[in-house]
Amino acid sequence: MVFATTIQTFDFGAGAVNATWEGKGSIKMQQMPNGILLQTTGTGLFVTDNQLTISPDFGSVTVSAQEPTDAYFVWIYDSDQNQTNYDIPISVPAGANIVTQFQISGAQNWYAANKKLGIVLKPNSTILLHQIRFDALNPAERLLETIKSFWTFDRYRTYSINFLWGPQVASNPLARQSLFSVLPPPTTSWTYVINIGLLILIVLLILRARFSQSDETKRKALLIGCVLVAAVWIVFDLREGSEFLSYVSADHTSYIAASDATRTFRDRDRFYDFAAFAAPYVFDRESYIFFAEQQWPYLGNMRYLTYPAIPGIDFDHDDTWVIYHRSDVGLNEANQLTIEGEPVSQPGKILGRFDESSFVFRTFQKPAPTLTL
Repeated sequence: MVFATTIQTFDFGAGAVNATWEGKGSIKMQQMPNGILLQTTGTGLFVTDNQLTISPDFGSVTVSAQEPTDAYFVWIYDSDQNQTNYDIPISVPAGANIVTQFQISGAQNWYAANKKLGIVLKPNSTILLHQIRFDALNPAERLLETIKSFWTFDRYRTYSINFLWGPQVASNPLARQSLFSVLPPPTTSWTYVINIGLLILIVLLILRARFSQSDETKRKALLIGCVLVAAVWIVFDLREGSEFLSYVSADHTSYIAASDATRTFRDRDRFYDFAAFAAPYVFDRESYIFFAEQQWPYLGNMRYLTYPAIPGIDFDHDDTWVIYHRSDVGLNEANQLTIEGEPVSQPGKILGRFDESSFVFRTFQKPAPTLTL
């Protein structure tokens, strides 16, 4: 069965513009054959008074940009005397004709009323805007997506050993795909919905049995209640067991069955392979300098994986630098390590490189120990 989604689009190709748009703030607009070229020196707003004829579940923008750009889908209610801007962030990657979706249903401060719609660009932004599109699902599609959301699983994470968020409710594909992207999930729990429904049904069965004079009716009410509880138990057990098996399947695909050069392990990416690569370079050091893209969880992991060598930032005593996923760390002409172009070490050399932003570096001269009197 095919369900028809209701769509409303604003096209910006030459001869295809189907609404009146205006720029506000520090923005320049230029009609191009396949879109509107928007350029800002300060914050700029590209907006229309034309109203939506549908109640959208999600929207999308089709954009061409030479570099990644942060933008916002924005709306302003006509009845608002303060003309407050409400917005949804949009991250536009570099590339041609890139479609970026954003969720509208469930967005805070979005309700049915006349409003201006548009795009806000940050200062010094340049994009070629091809189209803005809005999609509204019909009731059957929403029901199907809601059922699918029950069987949409989280990934295996640090907290998974202790608890699971369980199934979450979503009524459109974009919301379903991003169910666990924000923690705790801002959505309604299926567990809550089903337990409330089950409780209501049990209360109704109890009332029916309580006010019935028939023993047969009471027995049926008890049987139905037990069947309902057992059915919910089995369905949830099947669902949670399937989620656990999805973790096993993901680990097998991304790590066990993958090649050494491409395998990744859950949210640690290739870190454990990097730690195995770095360990031989520090085994004879009591300590070494360690820089990673973020301190947690890598610092604690390195303390365990390279023990007895201890990672830290003791610039005065350590000659070995272990760098993991730091694209801002490089080597200058004087063979010094730099962070954002500023030298931070004595001259040395790279002992080994794991990838473009991960390597082990050692200074030519070990720093002199500090005397304590």
